[in-house]
Amino acid sequence: MTLFLDFRISAIIRHLNATQPFFLEEVLKQYSHCYVDESIQESIGLVTTAFVFSDDKFHDDIRDLLIKCGIDVSREEFKSSARMDSDPRMKQARDELISLTRDRAKIAVFFGHFYRPNLAKQSLQALQSVLLRNGIPPSSLSVYFDQEIFSSHQEAIRLHGIFHFLKECKIFPKENSKTCFGVQSADVVAYCFGKIAKAAITGEDKEIDVGGEETGYPEGDTAPLSWSLLMSLRYALLTRPVICSGKCYDVSSDPVILDPQNDDVVDYAQNPVLLGWGVQIDPKAAIEVRCAIEKELGTIWLGCIH
Repeated sequence: MTLFLDFRISAIIRHLNATQPFFLEEVLKQYSHCYVDESIQESIGLVTTAFVFSDDKFHDDIRDLLIKCGIDVSREEFKSSARMDSDPRMKQARDELISLTRDRAKIAVFFGHFYRPNLAKQSLQALQSVLLRNGIPPSSLSVYFDQEIFSSHQEAIRLHGIFHFLKECKIFPKENSKTCFGVQSADVVAYCFGKIAKAAITGEDKEIDVGGEETGYPEGDTAPLSWSLLMSLRYALLTRPVICSGKCYDVSSDPVILDPQNDDVVDYAQNPVLLGWGVQIDPKAAIEVRCAIEKELGTIWLGCIH
């Protein structure tokens, strides 16, 4: 038991070291691309916008993944809205995209009131908040927006110009997800978190089978769909950095400073803060929307779920 606890604590310390701002900034520099797409829950007037930060190889790896799943990338693309039960290729592509995004990217999500004329400006505002809060430098970033977010290239240029902090970003405002494969990752992330948010707001969810071999759960076990989606992507979410052992740090991402005598390192590592870092909420969203999302996504459990 002592050996297990020592190993667990050592793993947690390594996780904390990897999220400390002076190290995190170096890590985030490799994420030179950001892909953006949205999911709209019209029945509750909610838009969920996903920001997927990745390296140079992510685009090509998604293309190879789609081909492996049997999708002809010259004429087809993955869409989260596709019927998975009638096309097993799309289900496989969804699962593989979630796994690749979890392992190779960092993600942030924005929730806001859906009003189409505000979508582009809203997305830039959320992007600025994500970059500032997580200490991500805009100068090294290329941002690819799905073609439905901005009404035109001219509007994109106009709106980009009013965000002084974002001027150093390279903005690609009208990307076709059939050829910009990273947008397909943002599509699945936005879809998943749209479902998570809708379940939190309405209290309505779908039970899915999670049991079976290699799942860690007995055959026949079920769980809410929203929980399953969140657990699938939780390790990719940007969270508030944590500083332990009195190390020096960069204040730009406002890290939590642990008192080695009184704070529980394990608790902080297993329950990092999402809200404000990996999760942004429109201040103008209805209070019931804000409260539901804050309750569901204020922090994220990174411990064992089996």
